[in-house]
Amino acid sequence: MLKIWNITSLHMKEFFTSPASIVLMFVLPIMFGWIFGGMSLGSEGNKPIVNVVIGNNEANEEVLELLKKNDHFEWRNETEEQAKNNVSEQEVVAAVVIPENIEQRMAEKMPLFDIIVQTKTEDYLALLPHLQGTASLITRSNQVTKGQDSSAFRNLLTTVINSKGIAVEKQVVQNDNTSSAEVNLMFVGFAIMFMMFGLAGAASTILDERIGGTWGRLMVVPTSKLQVSLGYLLAYFLMGWIQFAVLMVVMKLTFDTIWGNLLYMIPFASLVIVCVVGFGLMIAGIVNTKQQAMAISTVLIVVTCMLGGVYWPIEIVPEVMQKMALAVPQSWAMSGFKEIISGSLHINTLLHSSLALLGFTLTFFFIGIRGITYK
Repeated sequence: MLKIWNITSLHMKEFFTSPASIVLMFVLPIMFGWIFGGMSLGSEGNKPIVNVVIGNNEANEEVLELLKKNDHFEWRNETEEQAKNNVSEQEVVAAVVIPENIEQRMAEKMPLFDIIVQTKTEDYLALLPHLQGTASLITRSNQVTKGQDSSAFRNLLTTVINSKGIAVEKQVVQNDNTSSAEVNLMFVGFAIMFMMFGLAGAASTILDERIGGTWGRLMVVPTSKLQVSLGYLLAYFLMGWIQFAVLMVVMKLTFDTIWGNLLYMIPFASLVIVCVVGFGLMIAGIVNTKQQAMAISTVLIVVTCMLGGVYWPIEIVPEVMQKMALAVPQSWAMSGFKEIISGSLHINTLLHSSLALLGFTLTFFFIGIRGITYK
């Protein structure tokens, strides 16, 4: 055990005396976390603005309250002239005009709202279904109250506004912290990406040692090949955990992030780190020079991180790409971290992610150790 630790400590000292390694493993992930994390958390308090122009109709106040049921947008009353100016200046997502003759429009089966928009942004595309749903609800309410007292339509809208929606008497399976969990997942994604760069670079130093004769001398000293291999693997594993732990602490102090249940986080993160170590060893085992290792690992890391949901949620990509993502370890790592950080803790999902990562890990280690140890 002492021999293994001596190899581990020696390799870690060499690694942490390299400024480039420090920047890659710690400075860049923290900077990316601060920049993109600050942008994401800051955007939560800045809701997209929608201007509303209300016509002189008794029911229009109720219509406005129905629109405000969607609290993902900030609804501001404006005159039509000011609303048009705000849209042209792109200060608001769109302007919704609620006309005075809304009941006549329903009778003539005309569109209920006039929408003023300049650019169909993502926020507008998210707004449009809400407007269509609200218009449909108003139309059905009018049909139900047709032929009744003139106040029946307004009373029905008021009842709809005051309703609390659907009550679900069921155990909560996911905490209502989706936006926070997504930001935390972004931090984890950056950590995985830079960990792969750092550990792939660290593992590729074996190639220089093999060329320079250091690796050959280690193979003939009174130390077994298993001890040498374990010494290197333990060094890479500790490097990965130090990086991940530093990022967790910094993001916790900076953004008060939540990392979920540590009883699940620590073993799952350890599995991910071991998988990343295996990836680095695999790259070092299949190439002949460090330059080749860096070139190949860079391409593989960037492509698989894009495919595996590190840069953006995997749910937003086409279904065919979601299926392709199952072939890269990052997608399984992000899936498991999502369960832990969000608090859902669906054991089956977490187990499937762990088994998939274990499969990738064994494959990487088989290729890497076979190529490195016995060449």
